[in-house]
Amino acid sequence: MWKHLQKSTVGGRILLGIFLVIFLINGFSKSGQKSDFLDYYHASERWKSGENLYKFDVAYELQNSIKKWEDLFLPENANLLSDLQNQTATYIYPPLLSFLLIPLTSLSEPSAAGLFGLINFLALCGILYLFLKPKRFELNIPNIEWFLCLVLFLNYRYIESHIQNNQVGILLILLVLLSLTIKNDFIAGLILALATSIKITPLVFIVVFVYEKRWKALASFFISMILWNTLPMVYNADYTIAMSKLWVEEVLGNALSNPLLRSWKNNQSLPSTLAKYFVSGADFVNQPMYGMPFFTLTLQTVKYIQLFITFLFGLPVLYVLTLKNKKWELTSLLFLASALFSGISWIHSFVICLFPIYLLLGERQQGGIFKKENAFLLLVLALPLITHRVFAGKILENTFLMFSILFYTGASLYLIILKETIKKPNESRN
Repeated sequence: MWKHLQKSTVGGRILLGIFLVIFLINGFSKSGQKSDFLDYYHASERWKSGENLYKFDVAYELQNSIKKWEDLFLPENANLLSDLQNQTATYIYPPLLSFLLIPLTSLSEPSAAGLFGLINFLALCGILYLFLKPKRFELNIPNIEWFLCLVLFLNYRYIESHIQNNQVGILLILLVLLSLTIKNDFIAGLILALATSIKITPLVFIVVFVYEKRWKALASFFISMILWNTLPMVYNADYTIAMSKLWVEEVLGNALSNPLLRSWKNNQSLPSTLAKYFVSGADFVNQPMYGMPFFTLTLQTVKYIQLFITFLFGLPVLYVLTLKNKKWELTSLLFLASALFSGISWIHSFVICLFPIYLLLGERQQGGIFKKENAFLLLVLALPLITHRVFAGKILENTFLMFSILFYTGASLYLIILKETIKKPNESRN
């Protein structure tokens, strides 16, 4: 009976439905808890009050109030210290996202969080709908429902973390995939521009437009970027200009280029990993527990190392751009790069692995996924699950995170895709 169920479309659909129900219930059950969405929500409220969107004014005010370290403990500075800890730079996205979410501020925080969680759930369903038609990604996958269950299972840790934090990543994945699968150049550029205006990282996907020589889509992207980012001016022109300038100067120009920005245990990006390893005080709570930094380097030296590693990973991509029929391998590499080399990549940021894992397993499933030659890939895919606290326990999970296990598994996926892409130049999967 089990073998019959395994081969049946119905069995796969039932299991896929169970996965989705679990994600939906989990999302709604977390809507009353503190999450990243509340940072978006409070930023949206500031459009009405006219407060500084990024609350950098708190840091400036505190800097002026404190002349010596004892001033930190004065009662009149208590509120400033609280705001600095809980509000300053908690929202680091371009102004557009908070503007688009203004209608949700008419709801209570739990209701707004629940609605945003529903939007994320529908976005996940949209991604799965695209995956249900593998031919659009030049794949031929039988028993697609069972296959998608495996993809969801291997990405479960990332999706679970994304749901708990009520983040925006899944929505961005959907927008990126839509922009790259839609044939209409104007709409493709419009959608990718929306994703980039919400969060800067999807900007890398204009490389795919260049690869395909979709110059009209590229032109549409740049025009749409102007349209999306000037849209909030309809609501408040002066505030939009001031906050956009602040985002470029303080967030993009300073904060995100600093390896020390939130280089905490859960931050799995390359800049954070290097900071944890080599910069004293990057994570002053956890570093002493793990004998870090291993040795101390200057911040400038760490930046040079980061630049060198990024160059080593990025240089082969220039060669991939010269190959034919590698659109989706290139897309996978860009997804992984957007998490690996970003300034801040929490566990939920690696939900971008949905597409690379879908592509890698889709290419292997005809010859059999669980074969000896796939052992290293399966180990890389299993490590994020094995090191989850459910299996490893809290102490081991924290140790793996402090050493940035997800950076190494993500980098391994990147190198596997890169190796196979270069090994089979100009070969189509069709």
